Amino acid sequence: MNPRRIETVIACFTLAALAIYVPGETYVSWSYGLLHPFYLVDLIAMALLLWGAAHSLRARPRCSPGLLCAAWGWAAANGWRATFWRLAELRGGGELEYGRSEAWVVGIASAAALACFAVLLALTAKHDQSRRF
Repeated sequence: MNPRRIETVIACFTLAALAIYVPGETYVSWSYGLLHPFYLVDLIAMALLLWGAAHSLRARPRCSPGLLCAAWGWAAANGWRATFWRLAELRGGGELEYGRSEAWVVGIASAAALACFAVLLALTAKHDQSRRF
């Protein structure tokens, strides 16, 4: 699979993920208020992911993975924090609002974000290297 095709697949995956992420995160955050700092971090991730996917798809036929890479990096870092906060809560004997399944969902989503970030980071490095010559 060529780099442009990989980037396109991830951009389309990003849009599909946003169709779940935006309403899901908004719903579970509603009771805390949409101005809660943790929701605002998610809102930034949502905006970056949408911007990155749109930018990537509009750049066709050339590669342009940088913005999408940054967006997934932000989302992955946020997911990492959210996952390990939940694990610490559970290890400390606490309970999560949506039970243990909450930790699983956030953990799996974080792993997916890290995978997208890693692939896009490699594509960005390859793209930058090919532009030098």
